[in-house]
Amino acid sequence: MRHIGTPLALLLALPLGACNGDDASTGTDTASATGTTTTSATTTATTAATMGGTATESSSTGSGSDSNTSGSSSSSTTDGTATATSGTTGTSGTSTTSDTTTTTGGVSSTGDTTTGGDCGGGGIVDYSFIWISNSPENTVSKINTMTLVEEARYNTGPNGDPSRTSVNLKGAVAVVNRGGGVTKIAAVEDECVDKNNDGMIFTSKGANDVKPWGQDECALWNTPLPAASRPAAWTSGEKQDPNDPCSPLINEHLWVSAPQGSDAFVYLLNGETGAIIKQVLVPGANGGLGIYGGGVDANNDFWGVTYSQGPLVHVRYADFTFETIPLPGFSGGAYGFTVDSKGRSWVGGWDNSLIRYDPMTKEWVQTTGIPGQYNGLSRGMNEDENGDLWAAFLGFGGPQGILRVDTDTATFVEMIDDAKLSGVSTPTGASVDIMGKIWMVDQSKDGGGAFVYNPADMSVKWVGGLNGPYTYSDMTGYALKNVLPQ
Repeated sequence: MRHIGTPLALLLALPLGACNGDDASTGTDTASATGTTTTSATTTATTAATMGGTATESSSTGSGSDSNTSGSSSSSTTDGTATATSGTTGTSGTSTTSDTTTTTGGVSSTGDTTTGGDCGGGGIVDYSFIWISNSPENTVSKINTMTLVEEARYNTGPNGDPSRTSVNLKGAVAVVNRGGGVTKIAAVEDECVDKNNDGMIFTSKGANDVKPWGQDECALWNTPLPAASRPAAWTSGEKQDPNDPCSPLINEHLWVSAPQGSDAFVYLLNGETGAIIKQVLVPGANGGLGIYGGGVDANNDFWGVTYSQGPLVHVRYADFTFETIPLPGFSGGAYGFTVDSKGRSWVGGWDNSLIRYDPMTKEWVQTTGIPGQYNGLSRGMNEDENGDLWAAFLGFGGPQGILRVDTDTATFVEMIDDAKLSGVSTPTGASVDIMGKIWMVDQSKDGGGAFVYNPADMSVKWVGGLNGPYTYSDMTGYALKNVLPQ
């Protein structure tokens, strides 16, 4: 069992009283299993990213849509505009038994909030949330993982069709709209902004309380991006005082990406303002739908995989140099993606393909031992603290559910299939909460919802009421926490 030195509750929940398809074609890439590092010049662009407003970008837009999803793109604006300017980039080369229930009500639980040092005594963990996009209605749901209650639902921006979400270590979410743009939403009212100075926070209070775009005061900023944007990945930030274990985090930034012709932009955004800090154009990183999923490693470097033929893309946080790494010949294409606690990239693809890239050895490994009755696609995935990878597995005419794999040996452990997940229809993404429960988004069952599987007692619950949910990134912030140095 892998030891996790920092309590999950601290990093994924706010302590109180502590210290101050996608249309998918199948295919196999026969490129070599290693790539070489290429460097690129970087550019800096700035933007005034304003909440309730939109902006324009000089770069041309791409297009593409995910399967079984619908959404709209709107050009309307509210409360002002902002402009983001794409600069030029330097040249670079590339290398070649189901107890299924719907739960309502309940209260938050308590927990320890120390970090191994004494931060003033354990306080109350007030929340832990999972953020799931409702693509057809241009909203994102905030669901309490302790109570299984949806506490709020937010409009995600003027150019909708939300999909990927990423949660930072303060619980705030960044949700990317495939129509173009990324929006940051605070998790608790203390982080929201009283824009009209009336002494109150005007914000959603439940699933049926969606405020018009630009009016919810917990939606902090929106930064326009080209259409067909997808991945989002927060960096961990840094302690304001590195010698104080209880020091607040600062400089939390956000990686995002959007296709540009046959290439793809990778952007680093200021987490407080949404302004673009840097951007780089990665040649050959658009196989039709751009970089499809992303994550960070312990250095806060960005890793992402290009749909469907690759390559794997690595952009360094320190200097914005990058490398592109071809998918191996035994790959079944690229779809789902995550980075595990040892910095290894996992790529789920067609034909039961689930592969791992180790940046230390520069080798690809194929997962073995998946039984023959399971034929399908590994989509959204996250690793737990024990070193097990949990992936939403979309079956092609056969059993489907949640695939479990040992990350160190890259071997099949088990499948939680439809014998346990009653009525499972369209597995989309999987994420881990602070209690170690596995959340698997189902895009179609009962109109959309999520199964909640507890590995400790093998129980299953169902959280419904969502609308065509389509999220398979780091929905809880657990993946970000998991890569931090221990």
